[in-house]
Amino acid sequence: MISRLKKRPIAILLFLSLVGTGILQTSIATAQSPAEIRNVNFTLQHDSLIITYDLLKAGHDEKFIITVEVSTAAGKLIHPQTLTGDVGNNVSGGKGKQIIWDIRKDKVFINEGISVEVFAEPMQIPVRFVHRGTAALLSAVVPGLGITKLNRGGPYWIMAIGFYGAAAGSYLYYSSAENNYQKYLDSRSEDERNSLHSTVTTQNTVSEVMMYTAAAVWVGSMVWTLVAPNKTKPGNKGLSVGAVYDPNIQKPLLTLKYRF
Repeated sequence: MISRLKKRPIAILLFLSLVGTGILQTSIATAQSPAEIRNVNFTLQHDSLIITYDLLKAGHDEKFIITVEVSTAAGKLIHPQTLTGDVGNNVSGGKGKQIIWDIRKDKVFINEGISVEVFAEPMQIPVRFVHRGTAALLSAVVPGLGITKLNRGGPYWIMAIGFYGAAAGSYLYYSSAENNYQKYLDSRSEDERNSLHSTVTTQNTVSEVMMYTAAAVWVGSMVWTLVAPNKTKPGNKGLSVGAVYDPNIQKPLLTLKYRF
């Protein structure tokens, strides 16, 4: 069943009779999270109610708050206190989830049918504000890192691989060119000198190209960091439409604003 967010999270209704059998009913609602509860089952063992379920299609880092509500057939609400297992905060997705309710410890006597509701609400991960100056400093050291912080993730670290790879390649070609140039100076053979001269020229050219490539990646990362929208900034973002009163013409004027 598809999860419900916030006010109406994932809900599975189990109707349990006195003899431990029941009917499973589910409902589907539109949701932002693709997470689903599947394969719900329950058993009554001694004085404990054991509920099993699978929480599928949850994100790798997505966590849920799992709660349980119990009500009698007459509509009386029971608040389970002795719940253990995959319940409470920080429950991740996966198969074989289990909740155990110790009915005896809660001093609850079942003498009529009850319904058990299991709710799963996606946890809101707090967003830590990143100042643009801090992001620029990070990108100056590791190209792409500041953009990653501003965008709250993303594969921008690839820019760092390009930068350090080009910089390392430029240094290696430059070092090789210096060694071959020294050999060129020490050589007495005209053919060898011509060959070394060609090699040194090529290596210097490759070194310069890679150096300029590294510089372009670094500058591009810095510019991108300075103009990229800051998704960690609190408040409303995006395009907004409003109006302001102009006392000179004595009429309201339409305003358009874009917040980064």
